[in-house]
Amino acid sequence: MSISKPLLRYGGFVLSATTARIVGTLLTAATFPYLVRRLGVEVYGLWSYVVAVCAFTGLIANPGLTTYLAQQVAARRTAASEAVSDVLVLRGLASGVAAVAVLIVARFEVRPDVRLLLEFYGVASVVIGSMSLDFLLPSMEFFYLQSFVSIAQQSLYAAGIFIFVRSPRDVVWVPISILGSSLLTSVVGWVALGRAGFRFRLSIAPRRWVAILGPSLHYAGSSLMSSLYHRSGHLAVRWYLGEHALGLYAAATRLADVLRNFLSVIQSVLMPRMALRADSPESMARLTRIAASVLALFGVPLAVGGIVTAPIVVPWLLGSQLQEAARAFEWVAPYLVTAPAAALFAGTILYASGRHRAYLLSTLVGAVTAIALYAVLPPFFGIAGACVAFVLGELGVAVSAFLLCPPSVRAAANTPLLGTAMIASLVMAAALCVSLHIHLPPWGVVAMGCAVYFVSCGSIGHKLLKKEAQGIS
Repeated sequence: MSISKPLLRYGGFVLSATTARIVGTLLTAATFPYLVRRLGVEVYGLWSYVVAVCAFTGLIANPGLTTYLAQQVAARRTAASEAVSDVLVLRGLASGVAAVAVLIVARFEVRPDVRLLLEFYGVASVVIGSMSLDFLLPSMEFFYLQSFVSIAQQSLYAAGIFIFVRSPRDVVWVPISILGSSLLTSVVGWVALGRAGFRFRLSIAPRRWVAILGPSLHYAGSSLMSSLYHRSGHLAVRWYLGEHALGLYAAATRLADVLRNFLSVIQSVLMPRMALRADSPESMARLTRIAASVLALFGVPLAVGGIVTAPIVVPWLLGSQLQEAARAFEWVAPYLVTAPAAALFAGTILYASGRHRAYLLSTLVGAVTAIALYAVLPPFFGIAGACVAFVLGELGVAVSAFLLCPPSVRAAANTPLLGTAMIASLVMAAALCVSLHIHLPPWGVVAMGCAVYFVSCGSIGHKLLKKEAQGIS
């Protein structure tokens, strides 16, 4: 009974988070192709460029403060109320500086429409973000509430997109839909944490800020590094290859991000528990084995299937105007393995353990790798070069974070299910190649690939799967 209760509890958390992620991903899967079709390749690329620029200026408004606070609340729960109040004050001050920075950056933009989007979305997002506390819901293990709020937010966003965006001239409704739905999560976060026992006393206490800013600035550096290896490709592609290429690159990388969201569910559920059990090597090893097994069983087939099916699935999802993005997605598909691995070892294990220096170092390796490759590869290899840099930046994070993890964690992450997943994925790839030659519809190709993979995986590794499940429990 002592084993079944925790399993049922976290099984419920995973089911809740998975349901919200599936619903959110389905809504994204609908709004993302709709936006690309309505806005066109060039305008969609420019909007992605605006998001990338605002991600950098947003670091000024939130210099690692929410990352630090989420870890503190996960580890201390309501005992961290004082830290919540201090972070709110610091975020308010930093947001004022960030708003000025956005306006300065926008002055250098040559296109009036892009300048307007930068000013409106950049300023409004930092103001709304400074008042938000919804990011603390997972730290309190409020996964059911978080799932409900996530679905509501995604639904409001999707409604705004489908109702108001009809042509490239309606691009302003995209940030309006994002910001409007964000207000909902902000309100819910305040109410939920207030009922959980948090007491907010806004005060100016610079002495307490010193203790917060130390680790927060490390996390801010990590966030900056993350933005560099994740967002710099948009800047490099626009600079080297132009706005049409930017649209293709943005569509391919965004599609990869949508698929990766499925793999990050288990990591978001396990992070608070890892924070609480950071001093227990046995517990950390068990939780790591769960996450590594999920990554192997689902990340590898997604990457392999993405490479094989890109020529028919990408234009099917995004429209014939994005046919050229299929080739880019083939190069970016390995991201479905490297990004979840980076999130597991850096964003989950090192972060939950409070190893902020190791966390910063691993993201620094990824940023240096990506920036160097973004500077060299696109001029010679075009969009494919940018996609390779995008993937290898995440790989740099994953490898360095893995090496910085404790030995017990590294040993636990060496799951034997990786071999099973690779063999089953190769069988699936062969079946997919056959299906492409018999001209099945895209949904039929995807369904057949999933069926072949799961049958192959069960046939090849059913004993190993059973043994791993028993070992984890």
